[in-house]
Amino acid sequence: MEKTQRPAAPPSKAPPRAKPGAKLIPWLLRPGNRLLVFTQEALNRIYTPALNPLYFLGSITFLLFWILLGTGTYLYLFYEMNPVKAYESVRYITEDQRYYGGIIRSLHRYASDAMIIVIGIHIAQVFFSDRFRRYRWVAWVSGAAILPVIWFEGVSGYFLVWDQTAQMIAIKSAELLNALHINADPVERNFLTNDSINSLLFFVMNYLHLALPCLMLVVVWVHCMRISMPLINPPGPLGWTLIAGLVALSLVKPAVSGPPADLSRLIVEAPIDWFFLAIFPLVHELDLSPGAAWLWGGAAYLLFTLMPWVIREPKKNSKPLTTVPSTAITVNQDLCKGCLMCQLACPFEAIQVFDSGDPERARAIVAPNRCAECGFCVTACEFGAISMGEWTKASFQNHIERLFAAENGGPAPATMAFVCERAFDQTAFYTADRSRLAFNPGVAAMVVPCIGMVSPPLVEYAERAGAKGVVVVGCRALDCHYREARRRLNLHTSKDRALFLVEKMEDPNLLVLHVSPLETERLKESINQFHERINQEVAP
Repeated sequence: MEKTQRPAAPPSKAPPRAKPGAKLIPWLLRPGNRLLVFTQEALNRIYTPALNPLYFLGSITFLLFWILLGTGTYLYLFYEMNPVKAYESVRYITEDQRYYGGIIRSLHRYASDAMIIVIGIHIAQVFFSDRFRRYRWVAWVSGAAILPVIWFEGVSGYFLVWDQTAQMIAIKSAELLNALHINADPVERNFLTNDSINSLLFFVMNYLHLALPCLMLVVVWVHCMRISMPLINPPGPLGWTLIAGLVALSLVKPAVSGPPADLSRLIVEAPIDWFFLAIFPLVHELDLSPGAAWLWGGAAYLLFTLMPWVIREPKKNSKPLTTVPSTAITVNQDLCKGCLMCQLACPFEAIQVFDSGDPERARAIVAPNRCAECGFCVTACEFGAISMGEWTKASFQNHIERLFAAENGGPAPATMAFVCERAFDQTAFYTADRSRLAFNPGVAAMVVPCIGMVSPPLVEYAERAGAKGVVVVGCRALDCHYREARRRLNLHTSKDRALFLVEKMEDPNLLVLHVSPLETERLKESINQFHERINQEVAP
């Protein structure tokens, strides 16, 4: 559990396994989500949350892409783009330039394999953390569109080596293409003869291998365009460790070509890269006809692409009652001053402030299909122009005042706790009216969709309303459902950071906790210790 203040140390014994995965996640994803949480926490103990690779899969993919682009550019300086000299030019790079060109070729090979692995893990993480539906469907569908592009880029790369593996790719691909009846004659008659390959096919494969990265960048832009300030670079230690690992692997097990292709001979067995070429032995082992392979493969890909609509929203009665429910965002145009604060706060660029040139006419507009209903903009608005259902900034302040009002009966709370509804399973965590913590009635509670709603001015207001201390409890850093921690990383050098980041407040009476779903008991202990310290400090 990450802390920005230092309460007494939590107990050293391991906490009991709380049920991770809030009821906000569809039941079909909960077993996988539970495994994902356990895996993330295991890696947090090894790497620390600040360097956990699972929190930087997207930026690691970008790093691998730049490695592939750089190494590929070098390889093409020496590559002969024709079927007669292709094999020898690759052999020259691999053997005659063993300790620079050979390493670069191996880096190119292993970076492409690593990209497939990282993307596979990224897909599993996004899927089981339920971050692909509703306002995130564009990212999922565009990500699905990237997959065949990356696969063909890898297959074409192996083809260009023109060894026996490339020969196997050419023959098996021709068999699969014949099932589409693109041409009256079999594909191999047009491009493959008994002892040679048509130069046109070789040119097309070369062209596609060079052009596809450009297409990939366009699709990646679509993939990221609805995310405010996406992370595209991993932390330095993590990035350099990855590069060092790839270089070490390239030295220990360099990538080499197989025997040269010979179309006059039948290939019985050829080495393959299981990350890119597994489809060919899979079709063979399953004894699928080319037509059946296209049918089943297309159906699986279509189902994968449509997952945002296949997986349904959890039933309403399974969603825990929150103090501030997520609902549609609206803007009161009569109160809006076009100050840009809501636009800066939104993590998904769902709010745009349109300026007609007249400051008095600048207004904020919400795009409902992009809105995550996280509520960041509600408390960021200084004029109370934005509301989430019945909740405005004034509603927040009034609710806090009622929590500390004397007429509530019983002892007045000393501490205010803002808790993210997704941080952990909160069953039996609050009193029946959800106004206090069940294990410590001296702490008033307010459950919010995300701690991104808790701005520094809101913390200061809680202290003015009577709170002697304020606790803010959110998801593990970099694992926020609304990407709040990622947005904060990009704002840490901004002059406006004090407007959003409670972690940056110099307030000894503020405790910010980023917790795992497995740390419920430690969380309770930390809150109790903070509450006790606050009471002791203010005691006469």
